[in-house]
Formats: sequence, C-alpha cells, structure tokens
Amino acid sequence: MKSGLKLLTLAAVSIALLSWNNSSAQEKAINWKLVSKNLVRSLASENDGLRQSAMDFFVKHSDKLDINDAVYSVMNVYRNHDDLRMRKLALVTLYKMQNKWAMEFLKVDLRFQDSQELKRMVAAILQEHEGKKKAS
Repeated sequence: MKSGLKLLTLAAVSIALLSWNNSSAQEKAINWKLVSKNLVRSLASENDGLRQSAMDFFVKHSDKLDINDAVYSVMNVYRNHDDLRMRKLALVTLYKMQNKWAMEFLKVDLRFQDSQELKRMVAAILQEHEGKKKAS
C-alpha cells in the first residue's frame, strides 16, 4: 500500500515538473515586445471585439507587456464608450499599465465622474496606486 502511494506521488510530481518545464519553455519562446506592438495596434482599432480582446490579454499578462503607447486609446475607451463593462475593462487596463499620466488624469476624473460604480473603482485604483508609490 505504501509503495503504491509513493509511486503515485512520484508520478504526480514528475508530471507536474514536466508540465511546468514545458510551459516555461513555451513562454520564453514568446516575443513579448512584438506582442506589445501588436496590442498597441489592436487598441487603436475601431473594432470593439479586437480592443476588448487586446485589453483582456494585457490585463492577464501585464507583467510581461508594455503598451504605454496606447494609453490615449485606452483612455478614450474609458471616457467615451457606451458599454459600462467596456469602460470598466479599460479602467482596469489603465490601472495595470501604471502610466503616470493616466493616474493623474484619473485623479481629476474622480471629481467629475457621474457613474458611482466607476467612481468607486477609480477611488480604489488611486488608493492602491498611492500605496504602491509610498512603498517604493
């Protein structure tokens, strides 16, 4: 019984290590600079689905990407889009970008924001940003 359990544990650990090593190798093969460039282009598009996918992808992989060149495109979605969900996604994207200009703009926007839901999100983002700034 014990040897069967040891064998099963060893097999599980081996599979986990192999899959981790494989995913790590795949991630290293990605040209994140090129992905960033394509995301900037996608965010400037008029296609809502493309912009939504680009923002979603950025939020998930923001630690590896740089889309600061698209800050105005994302801010435009946040300020002017008709769909509140799209505006929220743009707001999260702006937060993940940690762009100084965007954070300063959000400070001003907080005073004039009509949507209480967005106002709460902006306040939370600014509070988190200030906390990170003080910590560093």
